[in-house]
Amino acid sequence: MPLVFMLVFGIAFGEEHVSTASIGVVQQEKSPYSDAFVDFLETLQQAPGEDIPEFEIIPYKSSSQAMEDLKIGELTGFLVIPPGFEEAVGKALSGEVTEVPLKLTYDETDPMSAPRIIPIIRSAALGFLRVDIPLSLEAKGAQPKVENEFINFFIPGITVFGLMILVPTGVRVIVSDKEKGFLSRLLTTPARPSDFILGYSLPFILVIIAQIIIYLSVGVMLGLKIIGNFGLAFLVFLVIGLCCIGIAMIIGTLVKSEAQGEPACWIFLVPMAMLSGAWFSVEGMHPVLRSIANAFPFIHGIDASRHVITTGATFTAISTDFYWLVGWTLALFTVGVILFRRRMVS
Repeated sequence: MPLVFMLVFGIAFGEEHVSTASIGVVQQEKSPYSDAFVDFLETLQQAPGEDIPEFEIIPYKSSSQAMEDLKIGELTGFLVIPPGFEEAVGKALSGEVTEVPLKLTYDETDPMSAPRIIPIIRSAALGFLRVDIPLSLEAKGAQPKVENEFINFFIPGITVFGLMILVPTGVRVIVSDKEKGFLSRLLTTPARPSDFILGYSLPFILVIIAQIIIYLSVGVMLGLKIIGNFGLAFLVFLVIGLCCIGIAMIIGTLVKSEAQGEPACWIFLVPMAMLSGAWFSVEGMHPVLRSIANAFPFIHGIDASRHVITTGATFTAISTDFYWLVGWTLALFTVGVILFRRRMVS
């Protein structure tokens, strides 16, 4: 396990890999100066410079549209150019001491979003004016009701990791039945492969429900603020739990002993938890490893639960992540049934 930690952390974070920040722009004031500022941002986007990370500009017609995309993780943040921008810029260029107003809203579910985009906007504004003047940059989170951003970021990830621990537990149960000969005796009955998979899986549903309740209850005691629909967040965690049981059924069918099953589970689970952002933000992770993580269900469950809990995202907003989880669950149980059938034949 130390070797796995060394390799995963070394490859994922050994070099600085800053993902491209997506910044929405809402022009509440349509004026030559505001148009020129947006053009300057687009020019800076092509060649951001050494001190400015890569970013992309996405225009929006209204703040509400930008906020919806921010809540589902499509944006790192969005900038509003409010009325009075042209007047303030004109005064600044004429040498009059004034402040240039800009409003910036960022994704508070990711602790790295504010440090990434605030320097971009500040540098862009000062570069546009070519004058070192006070910049009134109103920066705020997407959901001001959250009092402890760290807890709201941390608890969903830890909850998913706790559900992942069901994998070695399920494997242990199946392998124990193998080693004791109990499973061999069951194979002489008329039961079908799907009956065996359901028989092993259904009791774990109560365990999944109990785990979710315990984790979220402890989270609330620590300061977790559930902004969105509790039932939707619970459903996301439940599907993740079912995914983990499906993985356990497959591994338990393939391995021959508990000595094989436990290490195989942990060597897979711990790196996957790291790559999925269970403990910390995945911003800065190597793009190749992040693409690998996106192919698995865990990062989708963590992102969806964080958005529901912290930003109040609706089912429509997380539907892509949710359907990805459901697809993985169905695929895992289908593979489990096929493998068990082969086991029965052999």
